[in-house]
This record gives sequence, structure tokens and C-alpha cells, in this order.
Amino acid sequence: MLLAIVLCCAGCGHQANMRQETASGGLVTFPVQSEADILSSAGRRDALGLMQDKCPDGVRIVKEGELPKVSKAADRAWGPQIGTDRIWGIQFACK
Repeated sequence: MLLAIVLCCAGCGHQANMRQETASGGLVTFPVQSEADILSSAGRRDALGLMQDKCPDGVRIVKEGELPKVSKAADRAWGPQIGTDRIWGIQFACK
């Protein structure tokens, strides 16, 4: 029974988060592993949901792209410990 609850809740987690929020929009981010993940990932679906929650009358995507996780110097020093996930961001404005 406990295993069923844990497995059920594991699928409920959000992969996207609101990195910056303004009165009229914000920036949502989610992890991606490759370019193929960007449009079809659960993280993007979560990000679009966060944008819809913030802007029920619709959103306009201002800019989107990969965000650096850390500085290049830290990347060289800590690269193996950081992991391979990349961070994709969508900056948006409410309509």
C-alpha cells in the first residue's frame, strides 16, 4: 500500500518552476536532456501550465532558450558532479 502511494505521488511532481515573476509575466524553467526533449517533455507541459495559471487570458512568449546552470569556471571545476541536465527557460508576458 505504501509503495502505491509513493509511486502515485512521484508522478505528481512538477518539473518546471517560476524562476522570476513580475506583475505581467515572468520566466519559467525546466530541465532538458537533449534538444529532442524541449518540445515534448513533461517539464515543458508543466511550464506551459504555470504560464497559463499566471496569465489566464493568454500568454505571449518573449524569448526562450537554454540557460547556463553555473559559470563556465565552475562548470570546468565541478562538471562531473553537476550532472547532464540542461535548463531551458521561457520568458513570457501576459496578454
